[in-house]
Amino acid sequence: MKKMPAMAFIFLGMVILSACNINNNSNTNPQQGYFLVANVSPDAPAVSMSINSSSFLTNLAYGAYTPYYGAAGGIYSFAIFGTSSTPVLSNTITISTNTLYSYFLIDSFSNIKSSLVTDNIPATSSDSVYIRFFNFSPNAGSVSLRDSASGTLYFSNRAFNDQSTNTSYANFTRMVAGNYDLQLMLSDSTLQGGKSFSLIGGHVYTLFAKGFDGGTGSSALGIGQIMNY
Repeated sequence: MKKMPAMAFIFLGMVILSACNINNNSNTNPQQGYFLVANVSPDAPAVSMSINSSSFLTNLAYGAYTPYYGAAGGIYSFAIFGTSSTPVLSNTITISTNTLYSYFLIDSFSNIKSSLVTDNIPATSSDSVYIRFFNFSPNAGSVSLRDSASGTLYFSNRAFNDQSTNTSYANFTRMVAGNYDLQLMLSDSTLQGGKSFSLIGGHVYTLFAKGFDGGTGSSALGIGQIMNY
């Protein structure tokens, strides 16, 4: 893989220090923004990505995501490739300095699109976590995130990619750290995609509805997770 110029992109092996510094306005390089890339297109092959026509990453499988990368503030051309040399998605992204982003690849592969979300990482403590929830299932309709033990709905009636039009949905919510058995509740109250999560204190997570309603195997409807911090 061809590397990006050192002054433009710097790989962050650990995001922890960078994220804290950014949100405290004490980053040692305030001229940079930061972004991660996540492939959550349910039937997508492993994808490759170029930035400003230079190869950036390869073989990002469905369900996988990168660490945060640093980028000088500015405008960039992102292109996503499947199995051919013709991009399946091209768009222009503005990276602001002192800001974190998640760049999600969403929807079915034949209709693939991106969703760029600003990550306002909150300060954390060892007894708590922060989470947010997105609906990235293209055909499940509105979904809610439900605690299977208590029946509590943490995020209700979330439409597909609705944080793109309501930016408040990108905010993180504080919860007590611990083990949770979570499931999706569909608009007809059907419960699907149950999964156990160990949410470790001091960390920040993005949870999301993934896959297709009616899908099987890796494309089945379920709950995905990213640890932002």
